[in-house]
Amino acid sequence: MCTSLSLEVLDGSKFLARTMDFAFELNGRPTFLPEQYQWISSYDKKAYVADYAIVGTGAKYGNNYMVADGFNEYGLSAAELYFANAAKYEKKPVEGEINLVAEEFILWALGNNKSIEDLKENLKKVHLIESDRGVMQANQPLHWIFSDATGATYILEPEGNGLTLQEDKVGVLTNTPDYNWHKTNLANYLGAQTTNFGAKKFGNQEVIPLGQNGTFRLPGGYTAVDRFVRTAFIREVTETPKDNQQAVNTILHMLDSVTIPKGVNIKGNGEASYTQYQTVLDLTNLVMYFVPYDNRTVYSVKMTNDLIKNQKEPKEFPVKMEQDFQTLN
Repeated sequence: MCTSLSLEVLDGSKFLARTMDFAFELNGRPTFLPEQYQWISSYDKKAYVADYAIVGTGAKYGNNYMVADGFNEYGLSAAELYFANAAKYEKKPVEGEINLVAEEFILWALGNNKSIEDLKENLKKVHLIESDRGVMQANQPLHWIFSDATGATYILEPEGNGLTLQEDKVGVLTNTPDYNWHKTNLANYLGAQTTNFGAKKFGNQEVIPLGQNGTFRLPGGYTAVDRFVRTAFIREVTETPKDNQQAVNTILHMLDSVTIPKGVNIKGNGEASYTQYQTVLDLTNLVMYFVPYDNRTVYSVKMTNDLIKNQKEPKEFPVKMEQDFQTLN
């Protein structure tokens, strides 16, 4: 369970943001991976080198850092979201090409492509293989949202027909069903509006509105369908931020509408699936904003020239996991 959205603000800045909703504790932290970062594929133990530096939410599993969302030094960004019962990977590797398990895909995509156009071309040599060799020791059903410095935003859903990008004209992605199903389903919510409905007569009885009622059609649950509809509506009607700083505040308010408190959604095994963190990625100014569940402080990491040139090893940035407060008296 996750929700992602893209946004362009009035000063031209481009953003990709997401909630990370999961039961398994990922322990993701803001992480920098340098140019020429070498990682070993869990699938076939081949070594790969990232040409471009990456800032994202990372955690080290075994010898490698895994990245669930982030951007590279050219502003190409990505987020992976769960795609249960829908993701279809290839059964066998292709000799002489790049064969990966799903959770490694972002490392390759951000480490070796500058833009969506690069990604479209280079995807031709990449194959996602159904395998339990990944760091989580189980095949992970995933799909991805990509956005770059131009604001172009695309979805990649592995459904058994190779890896192809589809333009995300809504600017939203959640979970199963697939993106095209969600787009079609939006037709069921055309009655949602921001303004109130007036009084109406039923026979001779005039019914007076009890209060604000324009958004009565919006679903209120935390299913992927509900979150997609709610986020698409809120993204469309929310006042467009004027600059990048205002954008971060606005986007976090948008994400709050689909942020899941711990205990609201319980899996069959009794574990709570909840929003472990929110990230807002500024693709224009190359700044990552990170809000963990346990501390609503907004942390930021900027991809600086100094970081790119001088930081030769992966770097994790510490995040306090207890709520900070600002005392006023």
